[in-house]
Amino acid sequence: MTIQLVVVRPFGTYAKGDAIGDAASIATILASEQATSVVRVQLPAPSQPKQGG
Repeated sequence: MTIQLVVVRPFGTYAKGDAIGDAASIATILASEQATSVVRVQLPAPSQPKQGG
């Protein structure tokens, strides 16, 4: 699973709806007062193509 943040209230250079996936940015935001301006979402891992046949 991949964790991302989605902006629900604009702040800094981020607009509502922006997705933030950089691990360093996520850690910085969650440790700041801006943590209440985002929601954490989990994205499923990409599916692997089926092999064989």
